[in-house]
Amino acid sequence: MLLSAILVALLAIISQWWFFAPITRCMTYPLTTGLLVGIFMGDPMLGMLAGANIQLVYLGWINAGGVMPSNTMVAGIYGSALTILSGANPKLAVTFAIPFSLLGLLMVQIYQTVNSFWVHRADKALDEGKVSQIRFLNYVPSFIVAFIVYGIPAFCLVMFGKSWTTSLISAIPAQFTTALEVVGGLMPALGIAMLLNYLGKRELNAFFIIGFFLTVYLKLDIMAIAIFSACIAFLVFIAQSRSNKETATAASPKKKVRRLTLQNRSGAAEEVSPTADGPVATEAATIQYTKKLTHSDLVKTWLWEQGDEAAYNYERLQALGLTNMMIHPIRKLYPKDRQADELKKYMVFFNTEPHMVGPIIHGVALSMEEARANGQNVSADDINSVRTGLMGPAAGIGDTVQQGIFFPILASVGASLALQGNYLGPVMFTVIFELVIYTIGYIMFMFGYRKGKESVISILKNGLIGKVTNAFSIVGLMVVGAMAASRVAVRTPLVWTVGKSTMKLQSILNQLAPGLIPLGITVLVWYLVRKKVNPTWIILGIFVAGILLSYLNVLGIVKA
Repeated sequence: MLLSAILVALLAIISQWWFFAPITRCMTYPLTTGLLVGIFMGDPMLGMLAGANIQLVYLGWINAGGVMPSNTMVAGIYGSALTILSGANPKLAVTFAIPFSLLGLLMVQIYQTVNSFWVHRADKALDEGKVSQIRFLNYVPSFIVAFIVYGIPAFCLVMFGKSWTTSLISAIPAQFTTALEVVGGLMPALGIAMLLNYLGKRELNAFFIIGFFLTVYLKLDIMAIAIFSACIAFLVFIAQSRSNKETATAASPKKKVRRLTLQNRSGAAEEVSPTADGPVATEAATIQYTKKLTHSDLVKTWLWEQGDEAAYNYERLQALGLTNMMIHPIRKLYPKDRQADELKKYMVFFNTEPHMVGPIIHGVALSMEEARANGQNVSADDINSVRTGLMGPAAGIGDTVQQGIFFPILASVGASLALQGNYLGPVMFTVIFELVIYTIGYIMFMFGYRKGKESVISILKNGLIGKVTNAFSIVGLMVVGAMAASRVAVRTPLVWTVGKSTMKLQSILNQLAPGLIPLGITVLVWYLVRKKVNPTWIILGIFVAGILLSYLNVLGIVKA
């Protein structure tokens, strides 16, 4: 039992301490962890069945914007372990898992709040020129916190059995459990609001409303919304590109310049249009790089990027991890006395989908960093403006494609096979999921670097960033609208009697427009985020408001 407790504790630690994503990513899903817990505790079949049942509950959950609506890691590991300890029917695993999932939200808050301290230590280390300390601060303190917050409770659970945990669960009043479920129904509003804060533009916000009402009126799922919005975004991108091209052609008279080309070897004067594809591209191409990143350097940087959420925290989210990622290329590109200062630009708030679409941002940043090191007119603000401008759209697309489309389909197939007693279910899910997302992520990383290097100046000057960002924002806003309609799962059970008639407030609201309560809650939280209210205070407010309104019978959960 000691070995089992140690192994389950280690699994609980790495399910939240994301030191290397290709190892830790699938540890967030009960379908994978259920089988592993079963293997560690000597009953792989029961563990797999428990994990599959728990996974079905969380197929549609998206951890967006740095906020978890529910802690599926704790739910999967603790729920599967309790099922095995008690020898219960695996269908009861959900009963064990949900309370721990809600408790896991508190564990996440503790973990990510404490990790904020290491960010300030990293700031101080860079001020002192101690670049090597960034590696230590990104991995070691967060591991210790994960060990205390996640590892020790998991060890105690397996080592000392179910008695104290089941007693604790039994002691929680049913009404309070319902209140916590209301909190869980409200919590996705924060993640959605944070995405809206990245994606939202005055001229594009209507797409959020469109996505919301397409979901509530037509009952379209997220995949349908994603496909529909992608078509709209593509048409908008093409229209903007044609409009800008026509405007540039009409507004830019041709000039006579002297230049040597393959077609003009004498250097005679010729007429050219000063477009971004002309002189700007020629200017960028004429600069010879003396400091270059090799393919090996790029691969190493991509591998270091897989630890960008090891010290994930509420204050600056992925900033410390991405600063750690940039240590290797910064050391290759800059002299020692500049390295700490150049790394400081990456210690700003940053958060995006890190595995599939997000890596393209880091590739572009690398190409710009290489250009900056070789004397091109690329400032630290230019690099961060591109990173900041792309992180929201990349998060909206990446989270949607990975968590909202790819994962639910693959996990549904895997869970179905697992419930049939087939070990291929979780194995297939884990292998295919990891292979696809990291292959795409690697390709996007390298693509971002290549395209950034070839057209770093034109990207900044020809409006491509704006057009791409708008296209991504349209998709992201419509998908986020769908998420607000389907993931903010609360309703009002308020009723009152007038004479012999019973009036239900929810029915009245539905006649006006379905989903008004989730929409109103999302917009309210969005307002708080835009006003720069600390997310920790918003989370606490959601907890207090959710519990209070549940006890007052003002809010309830939407039953599936």
